[in-house]
This record gives sequence, C-alpha cells and structure tokens, in this order.
Amino acid sequence: MKYNDIYQKARQIIADYLRVEENEVNLETDLVEDLCADSIALVELGFKFSEVFSVPMMDAQPESFIVKNIVDFLECNMNTVKK
Repeated sequence: MKYNDIYQKARQIIADYLRVEENEVNLETDLVEDLCADSIALVELGFKFSEVFSVPMMDAQPESFIVKNIVDFLECNMNTVKK
C-alpha cells in the first residue's frame, strides 16, 4: 500500500471515529490538540489502526498523536510485516 493510500485510509478512520470532516484531518493535525481526542478515543483508534492495517499498537507518546507520525508508523510497520 502506498503512503498516500495509507494516509487517506487513516484520515477516513480518524474522521469517522472522531466525527469530524475529513478536511479537518491533515498530516499536521494533532488528534489531542486539534481534534480534542481523549485517552479512550486514542486507545480505540490504536486498536482500529492495528486491526485495519495489521500492525502492532503504537506507543502512547505525545508525538504519536500527530497524523503524519501515525501514517509513518503504519507504513513502516506494514512493510516490516510483509518482509
């Protein structure tokens, strides 16, 4: 899966789960600061990403709540799983 495809799918998951418009989610979006995601939402999104992309859960670090870092993690771990 290409980076942009991962980004678009992750963006759709985030928008659907947090009930925001997809245009509110971009690579610089911080799920906590910009979209007011709480800890429960972050855990559930982590499970959803793990399920959809077949990757392990991300560590809950503040920088991991930025969409670009999420997409980078997904891309890296999807490629690792395939090898």
